[in-house]
Amino acid sequence: MSRAIYDKSVKSRNLITTITGVITLLLTILVSVGVLTPEQSTELNAHAVSIVEAVGVIWGAISGIILIFKARDE
Repeated sequence: MSRAIYDKSVKSRNLITTITGVITLLLTILVSVGVLTPEQSTELNAHAVSIVEAVGVIWGAISGIILIFKARDE
């Protein structure tokens, strides 16, 4: 991935922040054109953030399990 989106050397959750920002932007656009009400947008945003964070946690757990079996003692 591009360093502008995800930089492993920076200890942050910048990929999750980027995805959450894109979701928030989409919801804002949908509210501004009248497809969603602000109340619906608030609920959807909360659910979307929860899902994105859960995917991040699952990704970390799977990576940890893989590293358990790939690690080599030296």
